[in-house]
Amino acid sequence: MLSLATPVGWTAPSQEISTRVGNTQPVRVVRVTPKRVATVIRLSEEDREWNAIRNSNDPQAFKTFLAKYGSGSKYGRLAEQLAENAEIERLRGRDRRYTDAPLIMRELAFDEFQTVDLTPEGNIVNPRILKSEVVAIELDREKGIALELVRIPGGEFRMGSPESEAGRLPNEKLHEVAVPEFYMGRYEVTRRQWAFVAALPKVRDDLPPNPSQPEAPRGRRSPRAPQNNDNTDMLPVENVTWSQAVEFCRRLEKITGKRFRLPTEAEWEYACRAGSTKPFAFGDTLTTRVANINGEVPYGAAKVTPTAGRLLPVGSLGIANAFGLFDMHGNVWEWCQDAFVEDYDNAPTDGSAYDVVNPIYRVRRGGSATYKAELCRCAMRGRAEPERTGPCITCTGGTGLRVAILAEDLKLTDDDAE
Repeated sequence: MLSLATPVGWTAPSQEISTRVGNTQPVRVVRVTPKRVATVIRLSEEDREWNAIRNSNDPQAFKTFLAKYGSGSKYGRLAEQLAENAEIERLRGRDRRYTDAPLIMRELAFDEFQTVDLTPEGNIVNPRILKSEVVAIELDREKGIALELVRIPGGEFRMGSPESEAGRLPNEKLHEVAVPEFYMGRYEVTRRQWAFVAALPKVRDDLPPNPSQPEAPRGRRSPRAPQNNDNTDMLPVENVTWSQAVEFCRRLEKITGKRFRLPTEAEWEYACRAGSTKPFAFGDTLTTRVANINGEVPYGAAKVTPTAGRLLPVGSLGIANAFGLFDMHGNVWEWCQDAFVEDYDNAPTDGSAYDVVNPIYRVRRGGSATYKAELCRCAMRGRAEPERTGPCITCTGGTGLRVAILAEDLKLTDDDAE
């Protein structure tokens, strides 16, 4: 489910681009959503066992998992935290009994994903499997490095939040926006993907190979990465400046010939909502069952939920929004193309970016693993000084990215499909 490569055993004609990266295969843009035969991504035994216990209130379930896979495994650190939290709740006599609907546990085809709704109390309801159209940008086929993009259908929506929404800020004024069809990263850009692109010839700016390594302590901590974890390549890259995020997109454009860029603020909120008019993509509240956030400060009528307090591998919670995008709430903040302004009075209504020369702040969206749900709402407008690293609340710590491209700029042909 977390594979970032074209599924094993599946081949399709591709659009080959002449640019080569070292000795790797030519960069290929391929439509990987099967049209005739479902291609299945096999879940590992560890993935299946984790899915079976991740919502458990029994500390022994997590201890058994840790005994088998260890704290350094993909889900090890989170399992330790959940075991500790469950034990505390048991000792306090708070054996919480949720009325969640059971999640659907089966192997999913590559273009399938699971989504759910949350009740105002935070219980899972209406679990369902949907399909999205997925396109892979193969960066290095031999190493299995690729970017997966999901088609986001064009449409109109009300951007911002109603005055009745808890946590609403004055800069979230409701207004109508029309968004054209585009593609957006299925996941946040990972450290492995970043390192690959950072090694490519620069277009305008240098890129550090691993910006996620902090240079100095911060006033407000960015999410901690797991230590001694073999799966750190799948963590989202963070501590990225806005210019570095833009340079990442420039390099993608150079090797693919496709106009990759950061999503606009309107595109981001439209994609995050995935049709929802509620504060969150999943409904009236948000919990750590569906998003990597700070669950100690619940939103609305929800209860406290166990908090990882650190970054998690992209997509590892296994729940996407209704468009098939993972981690739109929490994990890391995500840069948008726009300059930050305090109101929407002069904002474009066609889905394009609002930009000015040398703005003080750029927009970032989505919140992160250390932020409470209120600050991870669909309409919440984060801001950061685009190039400032260091110990400040508006610095770039805890900020990553996902890429976007207009459908007309991707220009896939029928020959790209199976």
